[in-house]
This record gives sequence, C-alpha cells and structure tokens, in this order.
Amino acid sequence: MSSVPSPRPHDAPDRFLERLAARRAHLSPSERRVADFVLDHPDQVIRMSIAKLAETVGVSEPTVLRFVRALGLQRYPELKLLVGQSIVSGTPYVHADVEPDDDLGTIISKLFDSSVYVLNTVQASLDRAAMAAAVDRLATARRIDCFGTGAASVLAIEAQQKLMRLGVPTVIYADTHLQRMAAATLGPGDVALCFSHTGAVLDTVKMARKAAETGATVVAVTRPGTPLAAAADILLAVDARENTEVYAPMTSRVAHAVVLDVLATALALRLGEPGLARLREVKDSLADLRIPPEEADETAPRRPGRGRGTGA
Repeated sequence: MSSVPSPRPHDAPDRFLERLAARRAHLSPSERRVADFVLDHPDQVIRMSIAKLAETVGVSEPTVLRFVRALGLQRYPELKLLVGQSIVSGTPYVHADVEPDDDLGTIISKLFDSSVYVLNTVQASLDRAAMAAAVDRLATARRIDCFGTGAASVLAIEAQQKLMRLGVPTVIYADTHLQRMAAATLGPGDVALCFSHTGAVLDTVKMARKAAETGATVVAVTRPGTPLAAAADILLAVDARENTEVYAPMTSRVAHAVVLDVLATALALRLGEPGLARLREVKDSLADLRIPPEEADETAPRRPGRGRGTGA
C-alpha cells in the first residue's frame, strides 16, 4: 500500500479531518467505522460523549479510545477539539483553507497546495483493480450513458466528450427526467457511468439503481460508503473529504477530473491502434476551425492599453 501523503505546507489543527481521511486506510476495520462517522458527521461528534459516539457507531468505548490513540491523541476531548477546529476553518461557501483576510498570493498558494494534497491522497488510495475492471467494461460496452447532476453534470459532460472520441457510443442527458428514462432503457452489455462527490444525490442514486435493475454495469466515481457506492458494480472511490455543504466544490472536482483522465487514457491505450486512429480522425476534423498560427497575429484585434498584467 502507498504511504500516506505528507501534510501540506499550510497544514494546521484546522486540517485534522483531512489528515484523518489520509490515515483512514491504516486503521483497523472497527476503527475505520469510527473514522467514517467522524468524517461524515463532524458537527455531531463535537456534541457527543465517548459513550454516545460508541453507541451510535456500534462499537465499544475501548474501540473509540483505541481510535483516538491511533491518531496520536491521548484523550477523547482532544479529538472533539480538533474536529471542532476543522469544521469552523476557512471561509464558509468559499474554501476551507482560505481566510477572509488572505491576500492574493496566499490564496494562490493555498488553493494549489490543497489540490496537490488531495490528488496525492487519492492517488495513494485509488483501487487499481477497480480501475482495470472499469476499463475492461467500457472497452466492450455496447452503449455508455454518463450521469451526473449539479456540479457533477460537468464531469458527466466531460466523460461523454472524452469517450465518444474513441468510437464508443456515449450519451449524456441534460434533463434528469430524460436521465431516468434512459437508465430504464439500458441493458446487459451497457454501462452507466455515474459521478457524484457526496454519493447521496437522490436522482443519481435512483438512476444507478434503475440501470442495475436492467442488467447494465454501473461504474460509480464517488466516495466509498455512500448510497451511490453501494449501487455500483465497480466503484472508483474518490475519497476527497471536502464538505460541499459548506464550501464550494474545488478539490473534490479536481480529483474527479483526474480520475476521469486516467480512465479515458487507459481506455484509449486498451483499444489500441483502432482507438488511436479514431482520436486522430476526431482531431483532424477540427483542424479547419482554428486560425492558422501564421495568420493569428494578423487577424487578432488589438485593444488599447493591453499589456503586462492586463491579460495579454
């Protein structure tokens, strides 16, 4: 197993939940149950006694204490303090790392650092066998339907654009009613490719379940231990513990996009020369839509005052 990514430069007590997510795979099964509850319900944990947490998760109090000590802490109140610091960090509805008084340079550093940290974490935990299974199913699919709503709809659209270039019939539906009807028309040999960070979006979960009922293979890119993960035949787990109920989706979106890039790249290589030939044909079909480099300088309009620092 790959090592846990090192804390990023801006790591601090308010990043405790991210450190816990990175540490999760190294805990015992019963300790992971406690970790998952803490990660999914931090606002409840800060108001719970150790007895209440143990009862809610379904483990013993000594298990909770072993979990606390596995994190390098001595007492349960320390856990509650660090969880509390994590959920009040950052700027609500903007970003968990960014403070209201951060200057532009700090914002740039924090956002790049947080994205790199999450990508390293997801890379270390990505299930290679599940990725290989997903590539195999997509390579032989009769039809691929891409599902996602809200922010995840952008990923579904990108998946359709990447996969259809390989010559595999790939479809996306903007309307959720159409998505549900489409899921009902899938069958054996088809693939439902579903995207959701939370894994709890009702429409996406219902479409995944309907696709499974028809005999299609459901490939889900989402967090493990969620309703969508449970509905999937193949889970590509992206455990980017970003609270999108409080903050705008950022690091989770980047992680999903890179997993999709891996999936599309591996599929292209799996298809071999026919797939690469398709990509060349698609690329060539767009050649006449761009201004030739030798003409670009002549046709580009010039705006007064444009120069360094103004977007030129």
